[in-house]
Amino acid sequence: NGGHCQPQLYENPVDVAAFQLRNFEIIDALVRKHDIPCEWQQMPGGGCHAYYSQKYFEEAKVEVADLKQNNLSMGDTVRVVEDKEELSKLRIPTAVGAVIQSRAAKLSPYKLVSWILEDLVKNSRLNLQTSTPVVSLTRSKASTSSSTSKWTVQTPRGTLSAHHVLITTNGYTSYLLPQFRSIIVPVRGEMSALRTPVPLLQQPLNHTYAFIGTVGQDRIQDDYLVQRPVSPDGKGGGELMFGGGRTKAFHEGVDVDSDDMIDDPAAEYLRTKLPQVLNIGTSAHPSAKPRGKGKELSAKKEWTGIMGFSRDGHPWVGAVPDAPGLWLSGAYTGSGMPNAALSSQHAACLILAAHKAQDWKAVEQEAIRSGSIPSCYVITKQRMEHARKLPDIGARKLVPLLLPLAAAFPTISVNTYQDTTCQVLDVEGYAFKANRHCTQFIEQEGSFIATSKRAVKDGCVLQVFASTDCTDVLAAIAVNAGCEAPYEGPASSGWVVGC
Repeated sequence: NGGHCQPQLYENPVDVAAFQLRNFEIIDALVRKHDIPCEWQQMPGGGCHAYYSQKYFEEAKVEVADLKQNNLSMGDTVRVVEDKEELSKLRIPTAVGAVIQSRAAKLSPYKLVSWILEDLVKNSRLNLQTSTPVVSLTRSKASTSSSTSKWTVQTPRGTLSAHHVLITTNGYTSYLLPQFRSIIVPVRGEMSALRTPVPLLQQPLNHTYAFIGTVGQDRIQDDYLVQRPVSPDGKGGGELMFGGGRTKAFHEGVDVDSDDMIDDPAAEYLRTKLPQVLNIGTSAHPSAKPRGKGKELSAKKEWTGIMGFSRDGHPWVGAVPDAPGLWLSGAYTGSGMPNAALSSQHAACLILAAHKAQDWKAVEQEAIRSGSIPSCYVITKQRMEHARKLPDIGARKLVPLLLPLAAAFPTISVNTYQDTTCQVLDVEGYAFKANRHCTQFIEQEGSFIATSKRAVKDGCVLQVFASTDCTDVLAAIAVNAGCEAPYEGPASSGWVVGC
C-alpha cells in the first residue's frame, strides 16, 4: 500500500462517495481515539490530483460540477485548479489542471494493521494463524440443511470447519472461489521509497499527489505519492513513497499474482518519472544518479504488491451465491483504504445475522436503504452475469493493437469476438485465446504454436505465432501500448516459448 487514505469523491456516484468518506472518517477517529502510532496525518493542503491529459481533465471538471450540484457538503470539499500560477505553487507547473480534495491523509498502513491485529490478539478471542495458507475450501456433506452444514478449510497445518467463512483474499479470491475467476483479477503494483531531495527535507510536501494521464496512462493507472515524516533533526526520513508505473509493467500488472520480485521497467520508471511531473527542487539526494538530461532518484526500497481489481469497478461484498455460509469482501481495485473497513463491517453484520438465524437478506436490504453499503457493492447472481459480459480487464487494450495486423500483414486476417471469460482471436484460421486466463493455442488446422505474455527488453509483450518446428514465424505481435510495429521473421529461442 502506498500510504494514501483518500475517498474518491468526484469520480464516483454520490452514494459511493459518501460511503468512502465515512470510511475515511472512521479510520481517522480510530487512530485518534487510540493514538495509534501509524504516521497518520490529515494533509493541510489536502490531496492534489494533477492531470496531464486535457481529455481526462475535462472529464474530471464535469464530475466535480455534478458533485457540487448533487451534494453540496461533499462538493465544498473539492475544487478545480486551472490557474498556471497556482499550479506552480502546487509544484505541478506542467500539469494542464488539477483537482484538490480537502479530505486526504497519509499513513503507514502496515503500522496501522499491525496495531489492530496486536490489539485484537491481546484483548479479544481472535486466533491469528500466520504462514498458514488455505489450499482448499469444501462444503460438508454431512447435512443438506444450509443452516447446519459446515465448510471445511484445508491448510498445510491441518483442517478446521465452520458454519461461516469470510473470504478477504482480494486479488487471490478466485483461487478459492473459481466462479470469480474473470470477475476479480490480481493486478501487481510497483512501489518505491525514494530518498528525499534536500529541499523536501527542509520544506516537506503539504499534499498527497496523484498524477493522472501521463503518456500511455488511462485514468485508473495513475501514479501516486506521499512523503513520510522527516526526522526530528531534519536530516533524514521523509522518503517519497511513489507508486504506479503500470503502463511500463509486464502485462500492465494484470493477472500477475507473484509479489516476490520487482518489475524492472516499472521500477526504473518510478525512479525517473517524479522530477518530470513534480517540482522537487534542484538539490537532489547525494545518491541520485545522472540520467540523460536529469537525474534518477535513488531508491531506498522497491517492492510489489497484489491488488484485486473488479471487472465492473466496484467491490464485491456479501454472500456468495449458491454457497450458504460463504461470504466475501474484496476487490477494491486499488482503493482499499476508503473501502475495506466498512465493507468488512457490513459483511460481519450479515454473518452475525445469519449465525443468529435472522433474515440476513433483510439486514442487507436495510443497509442498502440506509446507505450503510452502496447497492453496487452487493453480490448477486445477476451482477456476476452482467460483469462477465463487460470488457475483460486484461483485454481492453489488446484488440485495438491487434487489428492493424490486417494492414501490416496482408495474408493474415484478424477477427475478434468475446466469450464469457476470454478474448478470442483468429489469425489465418488459427484461433487462440489471448486474455490473461487463456494463453493456450487452439489448433484448427496445420502445425502452428502460439505463445503469449513473453516479455522483451523494452518491457512490452509479444504474442508469437510460429510453426511447431520453430522454423517459421507467422507473426509476432507487440500487444502492449507503446510497443514497436509487428515483427516478422525467423523465430528465436528468446521470443518463442518451447523453441
